[in-house]
Amino acid sequence: MISILLTGKGFPFWLSGIVSGFIFLGLGFCAYDGTPNSSYIFILCFVVSMFGSLWSSYRVETDLFLSGRLAEKAVVAFERPWGGKRAVVFKTPKGKFVGLTSPSLALKEGDSVGIKASVLPIERRNIGFNPYTYWRSRGVVGRLVGLQVKKSRKSSPLSVYRWRSSLKEWILLNYPPRIRGYLLAILLGVRDPELVKLHSSWGTSHLLAVSGFHVALLVGVIFSTLRGSRLKVQISILFLFVYLIFTGFAASSTRAGLMVTFALIGKLIGRPIKLLQAVSLAAISLILWRPWFVWDIGWKLSVMSALTIGCMDIFPKKFLPFILSSLLWVVNAGCVLATFGTLPLAGLVINPIAIPMFGILFLTVILFAPFAFLPFEIGRPFLLLTEGVLVAVERALNLISSLMPATLTEVWPWPFISLGIFFIILAKRLSFNNFRNFCLSSCGLFVYIMLLS
Repeated sequence: MISILLTGKGFPFWLSGIVSGFIFLGLGFCAYDGTPNSSYIFILCFVVSMFGSLWSSYRVETDLFLSGRLAEKAVVAFERPWGGKRAVVFKTPKGKFVGLTSPSLALKEGDSVGIKASVLPIERRNIGFNPYTYWRSRGVVGRLVGLQVKKSRKSSPLSVYRWRSSLKEWILLNYPPRIRGYLLAILLGVRDPELVKLHSSWGTSHLLAVSGFHVALLVGVIFSTLRGSRLKVQISILFLFVYLIFTGFAASSTRAGLMVTFALIGKLIGRPIKLLQAVSLAAISLILWRPWFVWDIGWKLSVMSALTIGCMDIFPKKFLPFILSSLLWVVNAGCVLATFGTLPLAGLVINPIAIPMFGILFLTVILFAPFAFLPFEIGRPFLLLTEGVLVAVERALNLISSLMPATLTEVWPWPFISLGIFFIILAKRLSFNNFRNFCLSSCGLFVYIMLLS
């Protein structure tokens, strides 16, 4: 990760890889405890780390795009508002490209189109929002200008994008506002603007992003349903992969999915894996696949949160729910403030209540969603009852947030507070002494500042 960030700052890939390797070497010596034969494992990890750093940095430095004209058949893979227009990602045989279109075209995911356009590099910015890192972390290789789009009547019925679009349309037409908003977030990773506004004021926006919270709910439901079955692990992995496809392989959901997959495979082969190991493996796998994930805010918050959760066994179980939610708020405060500029203090109080409560509410929404299939609107009262509960919870959280209207807007010194607390609990979890803790924190400070820049 350090090598990728250095390369993004303009350093040559080979220098970034070497610096990253020696930082790993230093941290390895700090962590070395004299265990017999552990030096061989350490050397192997160092070599793998060095080559992985060089490979990732090389990909970032030599990031190529197809220049010139593009005239291809394409499928609409993603679309979202972008100012007064729509940003549409077109999947073509030559890769994914993003272009701005008029809302009047009414393009939907899964639409088959013919496109003609000039291809240019994605715009880079050093200050504020950077379109380059945003789109590259989503697999886009270039932007389209002078775009001409012609809709095709033919669309593959087996297209995942078409299935996503059809499911989204069906949810919008068949459920009350709050239920459909949460179903879109849980099943497809689509955020309803009104719910985004509400959760932002409560400091619980993370509940709308597909992450380990949602993946754990899915796997928990499958394990409960298949209790006693010998194939529950294999079936869980299969359903998890299908779920990730429908959520569009977002950074946070993919990290959570990989982490749970590693844990399930470890359980299957009789080699249980610890949470910190699973998180690290998932994060490294994602970076090797798509190095630009290190600039994705979803990836940053997801990894930081998962690592923090992995350190929770150092605290008394009696107060764990409150400690966990408070720590997650503090640990992520630096990244959130640096990215969005505001952070409501109400989240510090609301999150300990909201996380378990919305776990139950999301489960309720999923369980009652099939009632929409019942004939003669028999299931309508149950859906309206669930909608009423969601509205009641919304009013209660609005009341709590109104009692704590203060909002943090100054970034300084929150990145260092977040960093300090995170590395203190990480060092405690790893049983590091003060010297090792200092070395780990110094390295982490370097990485954290670059992540925020």
